[in-house]
Amino acid sequence: MIRIKNVRPGLLFVSDIKLMLRPGQVAEVETPTKSVKRLLASGHLAQIDEAKSVAAEDLNVGHPTDHTTDGTCDLSRLSASQAIAKVAEMDDPERIRACIESERRRSVLDALTKKHEEIIGGAE
Repeated sequence: MIRIKNVRPGLLFVSDIKLMLRPGQVAEVETPTKSVKRLLASGHLAQIDEAKSVAAEDLNVGHPTDHTTDGTCDLSRLSASQAIAKVAEMDDPERIRACIESERRRSVLDALTKKHEEIIGGAE
């Protein structure tokens, strides 16, 4: 059994398990279905139980969801607060640099710049 949370600003429907989640609502799921795994990987859902986390390799995903294959970063589909939370999890300076080049929001740029300085400063 896993606990999932809707982290999107609107309603979220998971049709294969007939579940509707309001923003911030938590639900327990007996076994994660393909739809639940896809929504977890895309960032629409967050898993509350870290011990039983659904890994991206279960879905055969080759790259993180916020980093495209051409080296650019796509935080634009996230809200500013979600993007800043995602930046806090980043640890690759190349990926952060790619995000800095494509990001337009000042608050997210500040978080990216600060995180980049922390990583580069720690590497020296």
